[in-house]
Amino acid sequence: MQLLTLYLYKKTNECMRKIYTILLLAIILINISCSTEKGQTKKDLKVLVIGNSILRHSPAPNLGWYGDWGMAASSPEKDFLHVYESLLQTSDMYKSVEVASKNLAVWENDFNYNLNNFQDLNTQDYDILIVRLGENVGNIPNYYAALNAMINFFKTKKTKVIITGIVWDNDQVENVQKQVALDNDYEYIPFDVFKTDPLNYSWGLFESGAVAAHPSDLGMKNIAELLYISTTIE
Repeated sequence: MQLLTLYLYKKTNECMRKIYTILLLAIILINISCSTEKGQTKKDLKVLVIGNSILRHSPAPNLGWYGDWGMAASSPEKDFLHVYESLLQTSDMYKSVEVASKNLAVWENDFNYNLNNFQDLNTQDYDILIVRLGENVGNIPNYYAALNAMINFFKTKKTKVIITGIVWDNDQVENVQKQVALDNDYEYIPFDVFKTDPLNYSWGLFESGAVAAHPSDLGMKNIAELLYISTTIE
């Protein structure tokens, strides 16, 4: 009887071990399958970048600037918008990528500017809204309300909003942008480290200081990479 009991005990354990092994293998296979499916799932991405002359500036011969892209970049593909778009396009994370952009320097200088002039952008449903401006803002007292209103004009409920720091020193403007990001749970990208490296600027490359104060090719690249990292982190 004891031998029979021992035999049955061993058999039961063997069966349980087999069942456990089968279940474990099934779980592993399911996880692998789910991971594979997740890895293969790609989405369409629509981005709107709002900026100023760092985003794009038409030719200004009086300043020695003859380009029609991000001011001070040596060529269109070197400005931050094109580098950022290229990073997204070459990523394996997205099925398709569409990046729209608009120079809003006119709004920076006059918050009463009618944003309905950009109705074509307002009617779009963007996944990401990047606010890369602030350098031309002079009306500090009204900036908080104006920035909130401008962002709300372009975003939808599902839009992830990213606000960057500014490339020139202006703590008042920067503090407003930080506060808007904090109050609305937007992502904020500080430019504190960026501003410590003179190589991020185009000093000595242009006669006009107004142009040379803009980011160099290296600076543009660094901005693009910061935006790319913030875009891809979920």
